[in-house]
Amino acid sequence: MKELLDKLTAEWWGILIICAVCVIVWLILSVALYRVFFKRFYDLVLSGLAIIVLLPLLLILVILGAINMKGNPFFTQDRPGKINKKTGKEKIFKLIKFRTMTCEKDGSGNPLPDEKRLTRYGKLLRATSLDELPELLNIFAGQMSIVGPRPLLVQYLPLYNEEQRRRHTVRPGLTGLAQVNGRNAISWDDKFGYDCEYVKKISFFGDIKIILMTVGKVFKRSGISQEGQATMEFFTGNKRYNVLILSAGRRVELVNAFKAARDRLGIKGDVCAADMSDLAPALKFADKRFIVPKIADDGYIPKIIDICKENEVSLVVPTIDTELVVLAENKTEIEEKSGAKVLISAPDAVKVCCDKTLTAKFFAEHGFDCPLTYDGVNLDRDYSYPLFIKPLDGSSSIGAYKVENKKQLEFFAEYVNSPILQECVVGKEYTVDCFLDFDGKIITVVPRERIATRGGEILKGRVEKNKYITDDVKRLLTEFGFIGQITVQCFLTEDNKVKYIEINPRFGGGAPMSIDAGADSCENLYRLLRGETLEYNEDYDDGAVYSRFDESVRVL
Repeated sequence: MKELLDKLTAEWWGILIICAVCVIVWLILSVALYRVFFKRFYDLVLSGLAIIVLLPLLLILVILGAINMKGNPFFTQDRPGKINKKTGKEKIFKLIKFRTMTCEKDGSGNPLPDEKRLTRYGKLLRATSLDELPELLNIFAGQMSIVGPRPLLVQYLPLYNEEQRRRHTVRPGLTGLAQVNGRNAISWDDKFGYDCEYVKKISFFGDIKIILMTVGKVFKRSGISQEGQATMEFFTGNKRYNVLILSAGRRVELVNAFKAARDRLGIKGDVCAADMSDLAPALKFADKRFIVPKIADDGYIPKIIDICKENEVSLVVPTIDTELVVLAENKTEIEEKSGAKVLISAPDAVKVCCDKTLTAKFFAEHGFDCPLTYDGVNLDRDYSYPLFIKPLDGSSSIGAYKVENKKQLEFFAEYVNSPILQECVVGKEYTVDCFLDFDGKIITVVPRERIATRGGEILKGRVEKNKYITDDVKRLLTEFGFIGQITVQCFLTEDNKVKYIEINPRFGGGAPMSIDAGADSCENLYRLLRGETLEYNEDYDDGAVYSRFDESVRVL
């Protein structure tokens, strides 16, 4: 053997044979032990070499990024990595990329929408995949691999089924089988299909093929985004998001708004409606309908819980004032026993809103203008007319009347239950549709001028981006600590002072006007349920005018 080696090493062709044998042995070992050893070995070596070779380019992109993005050129975000065998959970790591969007914010300090922050420089980085280069550091650190399923958002984790979660049994990759077969332009089902296929068939030559195909895709700039999306639409998983609208009554517009938002987002789930009367027209339009006891009955809350459990309801939406305090006080019980989230603020805030005397007191104590309010009616007192008389716990201006003199006051004092008196304010009357996320962050504030009303509900309205109202209402919402949909009633005086009348912590009857104008609270709720983070925006149509009408529908 020694003589053979000496002879081989003495001639150039002999050395070539030895090298060829070594390469063949190395390839055989790479193929045989690729998954258990060589895949990580090549990740470490190749990412290290790439960092060294591309260092000048990386430094140039850091400088250009800092200039174009006016600050930090890097974007970092938590992403799930390979499942830890001991804990059985995905290890979360910080993905690092070059930033493609600026940090611009609106006047309230909230980031502008993505499409407004994405720069021409950022689009170029995405088109050439140069924004992905810093992920070489993630690969070198062992958090990622050169080839593997792309690391997705952490909030997707609860949405995966058992088969989809298999993608996390290997390290996530800089590129992968899904990326070379359509990237962001394919459906989620196809993407997960390719990812799971890759996990089952990891091989040395398979990874080489994917890397070569990736180079071709980068030069062709194909599959960068899904049609109609900046990159890829949000993953909703196989989870169903069923919504239950309580006291549905005539809320046909609201039921249809939830259905439209669900279908537009491609979400699975039913829009359910409940009412104590089987003649409620909104029941006709719901996917599922339920008859429940009166709100004051002892069986009301247990019935709501049963409906939520049996139908896997994700969100309970109240619509009338008389149920708000009951739901607020029983919110914890409903959520713990059914798993559904109840769209209601804290009991203390709700109780203040449902008692007009407490509401007026809150306004005064926190520095908000409101009409002078008298607790009860004293017929021996000399009032300055005109006044408004209304029920202490009234709703939708029902039972509210304008009083011009003492004689009228005497009549309505007997007619209105538990009356209070309020100063008659001169100015334009507005309804302000507000939406806050589940943590109380303000998302939308939409003032609507009340052009005409009937029975306390708006008939005609005009959406108006009024800064005086918007800024003051934001301050009001923060003081109260609301969540969800809030309806604020106010006047804007001639000297641009906002005077508040009442607050209803629920969807108002005219809320579909603001929803149609672009401040879609129904869509926002679905997005929150599936784990998205929302930012404040004023992306609604200023000046949109609406006129409501009645329509007959056969219910029996």
